[in-house]
Amino acid sequence: MLSSSNRDQKSQRAFTLIELLVVIAIIALLVGILLPALGRARDAARDVLCKANERQLVTSLLIYAGDFKNKFPPILDSIPDPDTGKISMIWYDEARIGQYLPQMDSSNLLPGNIKNNTVGGGIMQCPNHPSAGRSFSMNYWAASSGSWRRRPDGTSQVFPPGSDAITNGESQLGKAFDTAVDLPSMMMLITEAWGTFPSEDTSKPTTWFASGLVGYYGMPGLRFGGGMGLGGYAFPNLNFVAQAPESGGSFPKSYLPYYRHPKRISDLNALRGSTNIGFADGHVAQYSFERLVNKTTGKSTKAVLWSSLDFTMEPQ
Repeated sequence: MLSSSNRDQKSQRAFTLIELLVVIAIIALLVGILLPALGRARDAARDVLCKANERQLVTSLLIYAGDFKNKFPPILDSIPDPDTGKISMIWYDEARIGQYLPQMDSSNLLPGNIKNNTVGGGIMQCPNHPSAGRSFSMNYWAASSGSWRRRPDGTSQVFPPGSDAITNGESQLGKAFDTAVDLPSMMMLITEAWGTFPSEDTSKPTTWFASGLVGYYGMPGLRFGGGMGLGGYAFPNLNFVAQAPESGGSFPKSYLPYYRHPKRISDLNALRGSTNIGFADGHVAQYSFERLVNKTTGKSTKAVLWSSLDFTMEPQ
């Protein structure tokens, strides 16, 4: 007859190896099911934050326009700035949009640089942009002034985009607009852009800043990557472009990066995926390459407009 202690020992036997393997297999299966879902949730959260940041930036530009007779900020490279004593008057300067946004990453230019320093970090970043300092750029045709020349008396004369005052034929590429533009819900104001300029402050990890403008070169569809795409000629500082962590060592085919939504880590220049665009009416929406470009013709679908000339530049 078994004692009570012997019965307890028999009833409390250890797991067998097969039982342990079954438990491990079940755990591995659950992890395999949950990890992709967690990854999608993280990507969705980054996407929401990217849109929210861009929406705040668009709002800031609209507030700026409200203070400056419905005109958006200028994009004037190398022009003397009478207010700061430096040069260049571009929408992202501390002296312009910096009046409406906090400075979170001032490493774009060193203090001794003769150009106005630019606003970076914070809402200027998209979380899916690696090493981001500034992830967004403004549509050139939205600028209040896009070119300038020096008068004989030394003062500066500025011109709206498309004026032909400095570059013959510019009026064939686009037309300037402000907050009173027709079809504001289709007119691009801000878009995600490639980070092509590294920070000058080498005492900190390098961050990458988008240039001041997109949309100057080429036909509307070409700007989105249609046809042969842009190639390197539309991007300043080509040596930096190839070094940027999102370039993959080659030049972008489009002004807009499509790899960020959903984020991928290879073949970043491929024309697949989506990008966030902010419009002149204040809203932000996400567009895939297929929604922006007719793959058969390489022309813009006109779902998003660079300027009111898009319809005449590329008729369907």
